[in-house]
Amino acid sequence: MSQGKHVICVMAAGLENAVAGPPFVGRHPEIARLRAAHVDRVRTATQVVCEVVGDPGIGKTRFVHAALDRCAPALPLVVGTGAEAEQGIPFHVFRHAFGTARPPRADPRRPPTGGAEPDGALLPRFAGPVDVRLFRTYQLARRLLALAARDGLTLVLDDLHWADTASIGLVTHLLRYPVPAPLLLILAYRPRQMATAMPFGPPATGVPAGRCRERIELEPLSLAETVELYPDDDPDELDERHEWAAGVPGHLTALAGVVPTGDRDAPSTGPPRLTDRAVATLRAEWAGLPPADTACLRAAAVLDTPCAVELLAEVAGLPPPLVNESAWRLVRRDLLRVVPATSRFTFRHPLLRSAVRQDTDPAWRAEAHHRALTALLAGDAPPAERVAQAEQLLGLPHDRPVEPYVEVLCRAAREIRREAPELAVRWLRAALRALRPPAGSPDSRHDVTLLLARITGEAGDLAESRTLLREVVPELPADPAGRRAAAVAQWVRVERLLGNYAEAAAISRRELIRMPTPSAGAYQLATELGAVGILSGHPAPVPGGAPDGDASGIDRAGLLAVRVLAAAHDGDVAIARDLLATATPIVDALPDRDLRDHPDCLLALGLAELFLERPADASRHLDRGIALVRDAHRDDGLCQLLLGRSQVAYHRGQLGTVIALATEAGTVARRIGSRSLLSFALAFEAQGTAWRGGPRDDERAVALARGAVEYASDLDSWSGRTAATALATATLLAGDPVTCREMLTDAGGDSRLTRLQASLRPMWHELLCAAALAAGELPEAQRRAEAALVAADLIDLPGQRAFAESAYGEVLLARGEVAAAMPYLRAAADRFRAAGMVLRHSLALVSIARAADVVDQGGPTAARARHRALELAARCGTDRVGLRLARPLRALAETALTDREWHIARLATTGVTNRLIGRQLHISPRTVEAHLTRIYRKAGVESRSGLVAWVSRFDDTDR
Repeated sequence: MSQGKHVICVMAAGLENAVAGPPFVGRHPEIARLRAAHVDRVRTATQVVCEVVGDPGIGKTRFVHAALDRCAPALPLVVGTGAEAEQGIPFHVFRHAFGTARPPRADPRRPPTGGAEPDGALLPRFAGPVDVRLFRTYQLARRLLALAARDGLTLVLDDLHWADTASIGLVTHLLRYPVPAPLLLILAYRPRQMATAMPFGPPATGVPAGRCRERIELEPLSLAETVELYPDDDPDELDERHEWAAGVPGHLTALAGVVPTGDRDAPSTGPPRLTDRAVATLRAEWAGLPPADTACLRAAAVLDTPCAVELLAEVAGLPPPLVNESAWRLVRRDLLRVVPATSRFTFRHPLLRSAVRQDTDPAWRAEAHHRALTALLAGDAPPAERVAQAEQLLGLPHDRPVEPYVEVLCRAAREIRREAPELAVRWLRAALRALRPPAGSPDSRHDVTLLLARITGEAGDLAESRTLLREVVPELPADPAGRRAAAVAQWVRVERLLGNYAEAAAISRRELIRMPTPSAGAYQLATELGAVGILSGHPAPVPGGAPDGDASGIDRAGLLAVRVLAAAHDGDVAIARDLLATATPIVDALPDRDLRDHPDCLLALGLAELFLERPADASRHLDRGIALVRDAHRDDGLCQLLLGRSQVAYHRGQLGTVIALATEAGTVARRIGSRSLLSFALAFEAQGTAWRGGPRDDERAVALARGAVEYASDLDSWSGRTAATALATATLLAGDPVTCREMLTDAGGDSRLTRLQASLRPMWHELLCAAALAAGELPEAQRRAEAALVAADLIDLPGQRAFAESAYGEVLLARGEVAAAMPYLRAAADRFRAAGMVLRHSLALVSIARAADVVDQGGPTAARARHRALELAARCGTDRVGLRLARPLRALAETALTDREWHIARLATTGVTNRLIGRQLHISPRTVEAHLTRIYRKAGVESRSGLVAWVSRFDDTDR
């Protein structure tokens, strides 16, 4: 490099390629570098070269002018602009700069510089050896530039990618032999469209970097700069426009004034429709192309996605070799680009593709889209690519029927409804719009509506699914194939999920009565009717005996599963076990595809197995269902299965799992708009929280249970009864036995609790027994314990028998008959262990340990029971066991205190302050004071000294 030569390379992404327009913003570091080059040129009186390069619309010209406006001192400015039409004129860029009035004509026989080789590969044209005459010409031009720049000159050569070979050669000569004068030479061009690469680039290896060889690559405008550029525009609209334009200023200007449609179902595969002015501005990039190149470009705009030459040729209607050459010529002009690591072509920017598509004749587009769709269907292209063509055809004028294109959308929606249900819904809505009368037949509209209702329901939009079904089902005629019956069953299921049990039952019965002959739809309706009966609290015999051979495997399994659940729910254990033995092999043999479409089958079977105290089988079926619906994004099935699985965890005493699953189920229930399922979720979370027994869990459990009661539409329904029993459990553990008894007796309907689930009735009698003991009502407690024993005899379930024996053992302990209580307590502990009820097993061991302390005076039996109870409690994640072990075994005087209150009473008698008690229990001193106030009232004392005497009285008696 010659001494004194200064070169700066600036790869700029500035504003739109025009001097006029919005105000110039940003680019401060780049402007500072160009200003520094201007200062160096003046200070050193030598040539400085700046390259300003970037894609079309990036703002090279605007950047140069904005930067030069900020340069001082101002020097003469000369601008020469290249033009594609003048590529055959030697030195036309320099002629334009220095004002030649009548340039020589270009030789029409001479082809433009550069281009594609015959085989289509793009190869840059390299000039041959420079002869003496040409060298002297360049030197003469150099001396003339030196004279022009003797007092300082800025020479801007814009759009240099359109320059002729002679101009490029002169620029190359000036880079090698700089002008000995203060000349600032600015070269602005699109690097991808240069026929001959400029002999310039980053510093060579080993050459120290500095101002003479600095290279700066700039990014498009940031969102903040876009907001600064259009301060008065709507921020949301500007954000979307910035995203579509990718920060390219020219594209931002083209999108200005475009109003978004606001249609949530409008195709979202490209930018919004451009204004005619924007299309006219962008049209300059492809105006004057040969017909083959134009057809290739328009075919690429039709295809919308990266495409191979063969597909381009099919859409353009041209031979593949010709399309191959045209595509490479379009790449050379930077209209198309090659997708890296592939042989596919795509547009430089989606906005350019949108402009080309809008500039194409609609009739030609319709035919091209049809050819594209035919080719994509034959090639089994991805659903989104097929749908893009079908949507365009549905929006263009043509004489073809719409049903084939609607079928493309429906088929694609079926294929992707598991992975992308929102997209499937959008496609089906587009199909319905296309089938509005007079287009399309009623049958086609019915089919699309039913499919849309199914997918929206599976995705969790139960309200929309219900609306669609209520509109379409009355228009469906009865048919032997069961199409109407299947649609009604789908409608009934949506009503059931929304908690509209009465309406669901009425629809089912009305349809079964009018059904001419049994069909697969009849089995689905019978299954739904049985499920509605169980959930509503008004069970009816599930229709159908043993399913016949006309029903499919999933229909047989679904009906059997509901019949098993009904029998298990009602306490018909023997019948339930027989039906379960029939149903389980059928369900286990079903493929995942069938169970994914009918997850309620696994739910009913899993719940039945849980009620029959087979938690391992229940977990297996419920976990399978959860995995299937998660994979299919089915919120409608996920919520129910999560609730069922949380009850299996509650049975096993896995309190953390109960709370986590119930919380997730509540989130899904809110999302799909089901109050009944939300009631279940809050009730189950309340039960888990109450038994966890943390410092703040009592209040939270009661609040959750009250919320469950509020969301339950009917306390006679299963969700209502579940909410009531959850509130009863929470209030009892929080020290309110009166509310516990009121809620359970109201939910049970009478003293025998006949409205409550028969297979769990001993458990509810045990809870009422505990409430009576807490209230000091020993006769009532004994009556409830005896009722639990009678109920347990009727159903023959080990776990429920354990509840009854535990209740009776606690009554005997309260009466002071410790020796008599021990056999009942031991039997209950063994049965709880056999049933897999870990939490209840640990609580039974607590009672054994407390009783053994009295009988054995701290012997090994009490120690073993206490140690095992604490181990099981740690597995369950509960504090209740430790709190109960700390309580003395004394009849009824102290039973009014909850486990937590007794713990605080013990701590208070040691002399520690409220603040220290709160720190130990992770509660506030004010909460401790509230607990002590209740303790004083229940103990009948007025101070801590009285409380110390009251507690010591129990300790002395126990010793």
